[in-house]
Amino acid sequence: MMRRSLAALFCIVVLAAFAHADFLCLKDGRIVEGHKLARAPGGVKVTFTNGEVLVPDALISDVLIEGEALAPPQTEEEKAQVSKGMVRFEGKWISPKSRDDLLRKRVEKRVKDLEVFKAHSEWRNRYQEKTKNFEFEHTLPPEVFENYRDLMEAYFAQFLKDWKIQAPKGLGRLKVCLYSDYGDMIQTGGAGGGVLGYFRFIPPLELNFFHERLDTAFTEEVMFHETNHYLQKLIDMDFRMPHFPGESLAEYYGASKWDPVKKKLTTGLILEGRLVEVQDDIAGGTMMDLKRMISSERMYEHYTWGWSLVHFLMNDKRYAAKFQKFIIALPTAKDIKREVNSQNLKAIEQSEVASAFMRYLDVKDDAALKVMEGEWHAYIKEKLTLVTTRGKEEAAKSAAQSGRPLKAKRLMKEAIAAGSTNPMTFHRYADLLARDGKHAEAMDLWKKAIALDPLVGEFYWHMGRSILAAKGDKDEGERLKKLAKEVDPDGSYYDIDIEAAAAGEGDG
Repeated sequence: MMRRSLAALFCIVVLAAFAHADFLCLKDGRIVEGHKLARAPGGVKVTFTNGEVLVPDALISDVLIEGEALAPPQTEEEKAQVSKGMVRFEGKWISPKSRDDLLRKRVEKRVKDLEVFKAHSEWRNRYQEKTKNFEFEHTLPPEVFENYRDLMEAYFAQFLKDWKIQAPKGLGRLKVCLYSDYGDMIQTGGAGGGVLGYFRFIPPLELNFFHERLDTAFTEEVMFHETNHYLQKLIDMDFRMPHFPGESLAEYYGASKWDPVKKKLTTGLILEGRLVEVQDDIAGGTMMDLKRMISSERMYEHYTWGWSLVHFLMNDKRYAAKFQKFIIALPTAKDIKREVNSQNLKAIEQSEVASAFMRYLDVKDDAALKVMEGEWHAYIKEKLTLVTTRGKEEAAKSAAQSGRPLKAKRLMKEAIAAGSTNPMTFHRYADLLARDGKHAEAMDLWKKAIALDPLVGEFYWHMGRSILAAKGDKDEGERLKKLAKEVDPDGSYYDIDIEAAAAGEGDG
């Protein structure tokens, strides 16, 4: 079967040596066992009941095929050692007994570790761990979870330090639910379709997001954004941060980078997906009016242009301290008018936010605001220039999530033309084309996604569904859907109505 283990902790080829079975381990920790393997040009062929799959060498960490002959010794040293009955293991020549004893001990530990993980892979048996500031519940392999755990604690400490705030007395720990994939979050966490993560900002407070194995950078981006809503709330637990600057600031922190080796967090980087969206607007002749930005109650541009505005202000010595003072003042200053909303939280009308913005940043009037607007626009054009293929992919994903399929398709096409090797980009583009009835084009894209990563059941499932929707070969469509379940028997997306998914808003 195809296990959903994501950690190399459970990926050890010697397990198969003792089980006398073919065994394939991928570099990202996935394991394939119980299926016939065979060497093939460019990779390893896996034979499932409903089809054969070629796994590229680039994805493979270890492979053991029963009965496969070992390569004969080549050098004189190798020949001499083999003649003495020695075997090469981890760079050293040792006796077969020493090797087997060592492997047996490792296998016993790995098997125990794997059984523990399997016992916790369902949400009802989830792992639970308390840290200084968080109470985690998750179904991830410990090695994967530990990275998020350390990252979030470092993020909490750095935000409070950078913004010179203290956690409220008696705060307690924030409950964090971390799911092994999107389907689990939708089904177990109760999130609406299209929601990629969310922070529940009224008691009981709760943070939810999921681990995207094929794009861990995306997972971290969502985590940084959603956690920032919680960190903003620490300024005043009874305050509801307005859409601007709340979402814009959360996006600013979305572009952070965590070094798990050095345990170092870098914030305020360029959020390339948002930058591509802003540049796309500019190319189309649209420049955001600053007064509209700070005065509008809720607008999608608070995520895109709003991110660039915060980036500008936080990187300009004239404005950085003033902008931070403005953020802190919104829930606390006496010169700002607040009202209690229906959620029993203090809130501010957006017109009051705009007035406070101008006062705290020393913008005297509309003419001065226009001057700042010009500086902001120049900053975007002159300073925010780093754009990679990933930026187009992220912008396309945002466009799809916000109900703009035409823009999403165009950006995905551009990302692929620019050399994308992300199988999810091909998959998402194919899915959009299939919804338009362009099944033949979609099939070509799914085949390319499968060539990049052939062990993602979702690709086969969508291919089969597309064939059936186009009233094509029914047997082939059903075969692909069955193959999807063989490749990934635990895939929760099989039961999700993906086409009904709609973008969610709020603190998300």
